[in-house]
Amino acid sequence: MKFFNLWIVALPILLVGCVENTSGPQGTSVATIYPAETILTMNTDSPVTQAVAVVDEKIIALGSVVEITEQLTSFQLSIDDSFEDKVIMPGFVENHLHPSLAGILLPSVFITPWDWDLPHQKVSGVQGRIAYLDRLKEKVAQHDPNDGFFITWGYSQYFHGQVGRADLDEINSKIPIIVWQRSFHEIIANTAALQQLDMKADDYAQHPMINFARGHFWETGLFAIMNKMRPIIQEPSRLKYGLQQGLDHARQNGITAVADQGVPMIDLDSEMALLESVIKATELPMHMFLVGNAKGMAPDGDEVAAVGAIAALPERNTDTLTFLPKQVKLLADGAFYSQLMQMQDGYLDGHHGEWLTPPEDLLRIARRYWLEDFQIHIHVNGDWGVRVVLTIIETLNNEYPRPNHRTVLHHFGYSAPDQIKRLADLGVWVSANPFYLWALAEKYAEIGLGPERAHAMVRLGALERHGVPISLHSDLPMAPAAPLKLASVAASRQSAQGNVLMPSEKLSPIAALRGITIDAAKMIQQEDSIGSIEIGKSADFVVLEANPLEIDPVFWPDIPIWGTVFKGQIRPRD
Repeated sequence: MKFFNLWIVALPILLVGCVENTSGPQGTSVATIYPAETILTMNTDSPVTQAVAVVDEKIIALGSVVEITEQLTSFQLSIDDSFEDKVIMPGFVENHLHPSLAGILLPSVFITPWDWDLPHQKVSGVQGRIAYLDRLKEKVAQHDPNDGFFITWGYSQYFHGQVGRADLDEINSKIPIIVWQRSFHEIIANTAALQQLDMKADDYAQHPMINFARGHFWETGLFAIMNKMRPIIQEPSRLKYGLQQGLDHARQNGITAVADQGVPMIDLDSEMALLESVIKATELPMHMFLVGNAKGMAPDGDEVAAVGAIAALPERNTDTLTFLPKQVKLLADGAFYSQLMQMQDGYLDGHHGEWLTPPEDLLRIARRYWLEDFQIHIHVNGDWGVRVVLTIIETLNNEYPRPNHRTVLHHFGYSAPDQIKRLADLGVWVSANPFYLWALAEKYAEIGLGPERAHAMVRLGALERHGVPISLHSDLPMAPAAPLKLASVAASRQSAQGNVLMPSEKLSPIAALRGITIDAAKMIQQEDSIGSIEIGKSADFVVLEANPLEIDPVFWPDIPIWGTVFKGQIRPRD
């Protein structure tokens, strides 16, 4: 770490090593000034500055070093030039990441269509049915039978062909195998796994989203067996390992704030206790915000009790976990990675999407929260799903007008062109996953959607032109928790194959960067405390080796991340 002394008349300068104490020798508070090559504040009134001053956990001044020293005459000043040749941005805000989902899936063996780079495993992608089954055989052969279940994640029928229970039995009939589809919303199990879980065909014969003969459970069919799977997938040491890896992956990519969009996944008490223990044990430099899951908080179907239970969640806040007041997560249609989103014009092969919550039920549940002035976050993927959700918001706003309702559509895989203006007129916002475009657009152009719809997925340029607030999220592991990658895809619309798809739907570079900072914070009502570098806000920064606004967005993922500053504390990446 490099330091230099700047002497101003009658103004003592302290070494950075003294900043641990917030008061100087005469009781004067200590302020640390960080000059940088460039500071991108994400504040439209003052978008660029040269230095930032921090006291304790807060930003207290911005400007040049000279301007700041002239302002802070009552402070002992310390100049830390560690970042003088670097670019500072607000710490990245990930407003849709489920730590418990990472805890469940990241300990799995990844066999995926595309490469993955995680703290604990580097994965080379594989495509094609034969190649997938060969990789699966190889990994199962390496599995110690004494370790119980073999669980793999990343399978996609669109890249790997159809795989069923019989294929898994042929690979190994003794080791229980669970193949988790790329979406998380479906699994395939072999006979040994079904037996170990004490599952019988007669128990599930009537469920429309279970094909027991194939060992296939999807959407609500998977939810129906989660309690049986819970002892396996939420075994504490396994879940703890996944949580650590997922959150460290986010930290390494410059994230300083996460919102878990929908707790609990299965069990609130155990999930929150483990999450808090991991954050404390690792001294994770990250705000952790939590949004109540309407379905998860009503396990017995008591929707009225769930409203009260979610309203009371902030009473459980701790130093490390913050339940966001009066915010709730609802679910509309099925998974984008499974092509189970609801599409107005259907699918080319004739299959149909699914509703996680049928429209009439979604209206009833949404009304309960709307009338209690909750901000509603809604998982929605297809244009039929978007149409249903917009109609619900319009209906509720006519019944009980709320000009600043801040309803957010999450994921936003495909929307019809005529829905954008309606969305803007209704005051609805969007938190999108642009990774869908990168990973799926060209494959879905071949299978299911056709080029016209597939190339238009994650339609963001039109949203920007209509003034709709937009943020970007990963929903790890639906995408890497790598905000610069997400922003790159949103601003370039370049697919995994290197093709630019429907360039009219690009976000502007500045909108893409706002989507991982201030606008991401706005979606969860945290714009007054994080998301931009402004006086009074938390001193949360990501430190980059280059300025994204001076580089083609295609190359943003290549920008090295030096590390972060969280509440004024420096944390190098490695």
